[in-house]
Formats: sequence, C-alpha cells, structure tokens
Amino acid sequence: MRPLPNETWARSYRYVRIAMVALLIGLGVSVIYQTGQQGWHLLSSVSAYYYTPAQSLFVGSLIGLGACMIALRGTTDLEDVLLNLGGMFAAVVAIVPTSRDNDFRTAVRLCGVATDKLPDGVDCLSVRALEAAARANVENNMFALLVLGGLGILATVVIVVRERPSGRHGRSTWLGILVAILVYAAALGVFVGAEDRFIDTAHYVAAFGLFGCILAVVFINARRHQQERPPVDGQAPTTLPRNRYSVIALVMIGATVLLLVLWLTGVFTLFWLEIIVAGLFAVFWTVQTFEQIPAETAAPPPAD
Repeated sequence: MRPLPNETWARSYRYVRIAMVALLIGLGVSVIYQTGQQGWHLLSSVSAYYYTPAQSLFVGSLIGLGACMIALRGTTDLEDVLLNLGGMFAAVVAIVPTSRDNDFRTAVRLCGVATDKLPDGVDCLSVRALEAAARANVENNMFALLVLGGLGILATVVIVVRERPSGRHGRSTWLGILVAILVYAAALGVFVGAEDRFIDTAHYVAAFGLFGCILAVVFINARRHQQERPPVDGQAPTTLPRNRYSVIALVMIGATVLLLVLWLTGVFTLFWLEIIVAGLFAVFWTVQTFEQIPAETAAPPPAD
C-alpha cells in the first residue's frame, strides 16, 4: 500500500530531523575513537579534531547539520530565522578551522622571520606546507560556500515573491531574509577585504553565533510550550519542571556558565563545553521531533 501524501511528507520531515541527531552522534563517535587512538588524550576543543583523522566526519557532520537546519521549517517564524542563521554558522565552523596549538603557532611565527636559532625539531618546510594547506582549504571551500549561499538567498527571495499572493509569507519572512543577507554580506566583505582576519576569527564568531541560535531556539520552545499548556483551575500553570523545554534550557544555561568558569580558570577545556551543549541540543531536538511529528498518519479505509 502506497503511503498517503501527508504521511510521506510527515515521514520525510521526521527522517530529516532524526538525521540531525544521527550526525551529532556520528561526530561524537569519531571524536571518541580518535581520542582512544591517541592514548585518551583529549584535545583542547572538538574543533581541534579538524587536524586529526576525524576531519572528514567533523566537516561532513557540521555541513550536514547546517543544511538540515536551513531546510527545516521552524515552529514559529522567529525559530525558523534562528535555524537558518544557525545553519549558516555551522557551515562556517566546519570550513574554517580553529587555530592549531600554541607550539604550532609559535613555530609559524619563528619560521616567518630570518633566524638561525630555531628550536630543535622545527622543520620550517613542513610548518609552511601545513599552514599553506589549511589556508588553501579555507579559500577553496569558503568561495564555494559563498557562491552557494548567494544562490540560496536568491532562490529564497524568488520563492517568497512567487508565493506572495497566497499570503503565506509576512514581514517576519522578509526580516529573516534581510538578516541572512546582512550576515552573508558581512562574511563576504571580511573574506574578500581581510582574508587573514577572516581565517583567524571566523571560526570563533560562527561558533558563538551557532551556540546563541541553539540556546534561543530552546528558549522559544520553552515559552511556546508554557503558553500552549492548558490552564489548571482557570489559572495558567507556572510549574517549570513540567515544561521539558524549560528544564533543558535551564540545564543548558547552568552547564554553560559552570563550564565557562571552569574553562577560564583552567580546570576544564573548551572540549567539555562543546560536547555538553551538543548533547543537550540533541536531547532537545529529539524531544521536539516526537512532539511535532505524529507516530503515523491514519491509513485510508479499505476499498469496497
């Protein structure tokens, strides 16, 4: 029996949402495996695994996650805008790596000046080759991403204009498009006009932007869930623990603040903050998926 059209769309939507969680799990497995291969020595951040054999899955998972975030429609217009921006940031996090460790950066500086007193073991040919390879990757991939992003924004504008008579899109849609254009223009301007600065800072700006979008999406759902809950004895319910999105949001904020303090004091590395935030996002996304998508669409009655 062929599925009904509505059931087909519902299943496709559900599978895309589940794929996002699967991508995060795959990235986590790759990082754990690589950590085991290097004697269970954790790197300073998840992003640092870009320079290990986990690079392919690191880049692929974040690109896939970003594409899914952009493709999926949010439960509200504001959530949809945040998902689109988060998807843009995720792609930049994947393509523009964080800086290597302090030893490598020191070697780069030393090899950039004329000196015959280099530390033992520093091979300037290898150092310059690695630096050039990383730069070439960023230039190639960001050029392709900017072209693709421009085409994506153009396609969105065309679709919205064509659907305008139906009344599906209002001011919030155009505001979201405007924000995306501004972010795109800023990235394009810095990449073209100050490539060195872009390579040095884009990863961190995009990572904080992605985190901010994720946190905002969780809060939006916490507020929506609170407003949609039926009143008890004529009064709106106020007990937060019954609102699972509020619980996730509070845990995410608490964990972030605690781990930031521990990171700044040198107790923990940024690795744990990234892992915990990604895990909480996966929990939130799973909860929302089961809430928004019904288990199955009712089958049609049998033919006479």
